[in-house]
Amino acid sequence: MYGYRSADSRQNVFFNKSGQAVYMTAALGIILDQSSNTQKFFGGGQVNNTAKNVANDEAAHTDDITSLTISADRQWMASGQVGPAPAAFTWNAQTGEKKQRYKLTKGARGIAAIALSNDGKLVTCVDLNDNHFVHVFDVESGALKMKEKGDTNKIFDVCYSCKPGENTFATAGSKHIKFWYPDT
Repeated sequence: MYGYRSADSRQNVFFNKSGQAVYMTAALGIILDQSSNTQKFFGGGQVNNTAKNVANDEAAHTDDITSLTISADRQWMASGQVGPAPAAFTWNAQTGEKKQRYKLTKGARGIAAIALSNDGKLVTCVDLNDNHFVHVFDVESGALKMKEKGDTNKIFDVCYSCKPGENTFATAGSKHIKFWYPDT
C-alpha cells in the first residue's frame, strides 16, 4: 500500500515496540517493517460492494482513518474514522489484529483526535460534531463511560496524563485547552 494521510490529521506516525513505523492511509492501518520492506495491515481484505454509509464496520474501518495513537507500551494502536456514525478501534501494533470496536452516535461526523490512557484501560475520542463531544470508552468491554460537550472551537488533540494511576486528560484546539477529570 502506498500513500500517507497527513493533510487534515496530526500526530499520525508512530513506532511500535519492534521499531516498525505504524501509520494510516485511506481505511487502513499500516505496519511497515523497514528492514524487510514489508507491510502488515489493520483492515482491508475483501468487502461487500456497498456504500460507506451502510457498510459493516464490525471488523475494521469502512471510511478514511482520521486519527491515530499508540499506547504507552507501544503494543496497541487506536484509530478513528470519518463518517456520520464513525467507529474507532484498538488493534495490535505489531500484527494488525483487532482488539475492540467503539461506535460513536450518528451526527458525530468523524473522529478528530484519539488517545489511550497511560494504563491502557481507556480510549478517548473527540468527534467532529459542532460541539466536539468527548467520548471515553472502556478498552476491554467497549462500553461508553463518559460523553461530554467539548468546545465549539475545533479540538485538534487529546492526551492523557503520564502519572501512574491517574486518568486525567487534556484537549487542545483552536483558542483553548481544557483539562478533564473523569470519574472513570
